[in-house]
Amino acid sequence: MQNRAFGFLGMLAVMGVSIVFGMILGGRLNAPPVMLAAPTTPPLQLAPRSVGGVAYTDFADIVETSLPAVVSVTSTSRGGDEGGSPHPFMDDEFFRRFWFFGDPPERNDERQEQRRIGSGSGFIISPDGYVLTNNHVIEESDKVQVALTNGETYSADVVGTDPSIDLALLKIETDKVDLPTLPLGDSQSVRVGEWIIAIGNPHEFDQTVTVGVISGKGRRVPLPTTDSGVVSFIQTDAAINLGNSGGPLLDSAGNVIGINTAIRRQNFAEGIGFALPINQARDVVDQLREFGEVRRGWIGIRMNDAGIDEASREYFGLPDTQGVLVTWVGPGGPAAKGGMKRNDIIRTVDGDPVRDNLDMISKISSHKPGDKVRLTVFRDGRKVDLVVTLGDRKEALEAEFGRDATPQVHPRDEEPEESKGLGLTLENLDARTREQLRLGEDQDGVVITRVDFESEADDKDLRPTMVITAVNDEPIASVREWEQAMEQLRPGSPVKLDIVFPGGEQFGFVFLRAPE
Repeated sequence: MQNRAFGFLGMLAVMGVSIVFGMILGGRLNAPPVMLAAPTTPPLQLAPRSVGGVAYTDFADIVETSLPAVVSVTSTSRGGDEGGSPHPFMDDEFFRRFWFFGDPPERNDERQEQRRIGSGSGFIISPDGYVLTNNHVIEESDKVQVALTNGETYSADVVGTDPSIDLALLKIETDKVDLPTLPLGDSQSVRVGEWIIAIGNPHEFDQTVTVGVISGKGRRVPLPTTDSGVVSFIQTDAAINLGNSGGPLLDSAGNVIGINTAIRRQNFAEGIGFALPINQARDVVDQLREFGEVRRGWIGIRMNDAGIDEASREYFGLPDTQGVLVTWVGPGGPAAKGGMKRNDIIRTVDGDPVRDNLDMISKISSHKPGDKVRLTVFRDGRKVDLVVTLGDRKEALEAEFGRDATPQVHPRDEEPEESKGLGLTLENLDARTREQLRLGEDQDGVVITRVDFESEADDKDLRPTMVITAVNDEPIASVREWEQAMEQLRPGSPVKLDIVFPGGEQFGFVFLRAPE
């Protein structure tokens, strides 16, 4: 009884507070009005509904307009061993770290010929039925179908593919002449932190929409078949999953800025997805329409992996750290025929400054085989102008495909002569080491056997099995010559090391500072 009385009183108290609060809000109390002082600062205002000067549109409006142009892509293939995995790459170490957005193919009957069905997404780019998607969605398929959001399904022809950037161009035949399309934006101008929208068909949940931001740009992701020297990716935290492959990544104005391609799946990583920048796709669509494939230019050089840092800039007397340092010129290749030499620093291509190695690859790859490019190089303290007729990048890479993995130096019975310097321990090359490192019998130099932890050499990625062949352009054939070179270094001066990698077909320069 007592509890009920307290409960009733509590209810009255709550009701009383509520009534008073409502009267305050409504201004119905008879208390004299309170005069508020004028605010010293203006009240907060909502930001204008625009992004970068472009009028802002509600995401729902963008999705409503864009969805009709987003399609589902289904590929079917037959063949393979009866006992094989229906999706063998899922067991590969790479796919423990990166997954494509295509759903795993299904096996309908293991006792019969294997039938694989994969699904992904795509989007229409022209009213007459051209569709963009990822190459891995339709690769090695016998049949491709495209389903529109209105339920209509069409057989699609594969017009062309570019595995180097994981792109495929499809064509559907329909009586309609006004198919819905998505406008292509400018992926170069998007900024990290901008809002984006991903649309696709993850796990066959059609027309799924997620929102996130641009997390990064220019990501080099080692996807199978893609050429990391050519393609870079947009990173996003928008929720995208298996089946999103080929779907559009839209900016806040509804323009396509990317094609969803892969996700990171290592160590429970979440919110790490990658999209092919639409500018890279747009640059090759015309070639796909005309040739069914993409032909890229090749110059026939190797560039220093470390690029040009402050030490190498000072060594060569460059005004800045832009450009690429040539470590090798292929005999008989395009660059050699054009007069290029080892140690040249390429500063411009067709008058445009070269920022770094990736920029150089991008500039050359944007040309076709047979194109002539004008290069300005820095050589021996002066500028030299060259004209190079480009070769075919695909043919060059195929010629180099399939090399063995880098071997390791095995311990020997006798303790060899060794020397130290610049954070390195080095030994003489002998016949056994040359054989282990797949070097020619006439290869001179000293082999690195140890790199001091947290030394500058360690920071510059020098590693055991690399061979140093010269110090400051003076050849080194033994540890004794190495020691003599170390004695001649000026404290704090930049030191140029010529490096040969195992196999003898890759060269590089590393620049260190002599100890003070």
